[in-house]
Amino acid sequence: MQIIPKANTLRKGVLLYRGIRYRKGFGVHSPFVFNLITKVIEERCQYYSFYDIELVRKRLLFRQDEVTYPDRRQKGKIRRRAIGRIVEREAIRPKHGALLFRLANYFKSKHILQLGPSMGLSTLYLTSYASDLKCIALENVPEFASIARIAFAEAAHNPVDLRVGRYKDLLPDALEDMVRLDLVFFNTLYEQQNNYWLFEACLKHVHGDTIFVFEGIKNSRKMREFWQEVCRHPEVTVTVDLYSMGIVFFNKKLHKRDYIVYF
Repeated sequence: MQIIPKANTLRKGVLLYRGIRYRKGFGVHSPFVFNLITKVIEERCQYYSFYDIELVRKRLLFRQDEVTYPDRRQKGKIRRRAIGRIVEREAIRPKHGALLFRLANYFKSKHILQLGPSMGLSTLYLTSYASDLKCIALENVPEFASIARIAFAEAAHNPVDLRVGRYKDLLPDALEDMVRLDLVFFNTLYEQQNNYWLFEACLKHVHGDTIFVFEGIKNSRKMREFWQEVCRHPEVTVTVDLYSMGIVFFNKKLHKRDYIVYF
């Protein structure tokens, strides 16, 4: 008789529950959220841009030239790795990148801000649906910014204003230079101590159609606590918890509610 559950039993049970809840939009009474789930989150169409972006990823993965950079997971340590290995570890997953593309495309986001461009691949996903977008990307690791520039040179559909430095130093000027904020992507897993400050700073520039997307909301205890604070914020109306990502809306016409959706 087995008393101790098998490894990952609890996690699999949680994922099964999430898979059933609101699957295909069932049980969702909000037309806005129903369309978001069925036409954006669960959409599986392969857009032409996906092939080009993933081709850039493959080229980067084969690069063996090494760079030295500060390890964001272990403060104070210096790492030296091949570019291909860094991209494998740090770049956004194709599934998540495709969702960013669908969000920007569905809501026609024209003014996009990124904190952490994920080797440039997430930027390509966000800015490939149209040719008249404005995008500012902030990166706090110069070596990662150099990799992002390679990606932009190969497949960027729009000019990307890539700025390198500490997020807290760069963000005020970036927000001032943006006419408005339509979509903000927070890839700030390694900036957990500054996450709420960054969120509050961007919050001052939102409008009814602004979207915030957070990467890695369940990756650590601090990230889980931060996500709960975001959900409770009075300016936030609808949140969608995808387990690996979180989506936030500020439309005052929507009833305040938190959704958990399988992704």
